[in-house]
Amino acid sequence: MKKLYLLFFIFLTSLSFGQVFSSIYDFSDVTTSSGKIDPTPVPTAPGVTFGSFKAVNPVALNSSTNSKFSFTNQPTGAINANNSYSSLTGSIDLDTYFEVTLTPQVGSSLTLSQLTFYSQRSETGIRTYSVRSSVDGYATNLPASVSPGNAELSVQAGDIFFRTHDANTAPQTGTLITFSGPNFTGVTNPITFRIYGFNAEDSTGTFSISNVVFSGSTPDLRVKQNAIAGLNMYPNPVSKETLYITSNSSEAKSISVFDMLGRQVLNTKTTNNAVNVSTLKNGSYIVKITEDGKTDTKKLIIQ
Repeated sequence: MKKLYLLFFIFLTSLSFGQVFSSIYDFSDVTTSSGKIDPTPVPTAPGVTFGSFKAVNPVALNSSTNSKFSFTNQPTGAINANNSYSSLTGSIDLDTYFEVTLTPQVGSSLTLSQLTFYSQRSETGIRTYSVRSSVDGYATNLPASVSPGNAELSVQAGDIFFRTHDANTAPQTGTLITFSGPNFTGVTNPITFRIYGFNAEDSTGTFSISNVVFSGSTPDLRVKQNAIAGLNMYPNPVSKETLYITSNSSEAKSISVFDMLGRQVLNTKTTNNAVNVSTLKNGSYIVKITEDGKTDTKKLIIQ
């Protein structure tokens, strides 16, 4: 059965900004004969429809049993037993990838915060991989980092993940794609993601993914906003340490900031409209504002 982690729900008394989700593809029903579309039931979360993962690869069949999506016939370009990134000669093949689509449901929008997954290679499998999306026509790799830290993974120029040790074929944690900016905030159209593996040592080598987790929130577009008269929050996105929150009232405001996993990362009050946000990392947040018994929420982007 598909695992689904709804890590946190924030409910307000008179309005709601939607629900935070962290939803996992575990490929539990995959077999060596299940083909190029993952037969496992897709995750579910309020406000968003998750599509099934598929492999776009003109030759290979799934080489895996359950709990991972694994295919041969990856683009080559690596040398067996060579751990130097500079020795790689291959490049991304735009016709070979894993793909999945997330679709906001009617009345909701989709704000994404991050994508994580385990990567795995066989003894002659891929040494590099990257992630792209439909928002720019799959033109550029999405922002990549390794978290938690893992000596078996590094990020090279151009947001390319590199498997640093040829001999290690175990599943590796640490792949992190971080979403920010308007292309991934308040989206009402479907977004498709593609994961490309390349620089395999041989065409028989595999690229496997498992425990793929999308995290974000689904604000409800039907909810009436601005319960607090004249509420304004600026600048947004904010790139400096001060955020300003104003309204028609001069009353003090209680400010709570939540990340896209539902964790409260800031809790403060302001009487002069200024809020110090210097401790917040780049990314998307939900700001809950309470003034004179009224509560409102707004989306915030830190750059």
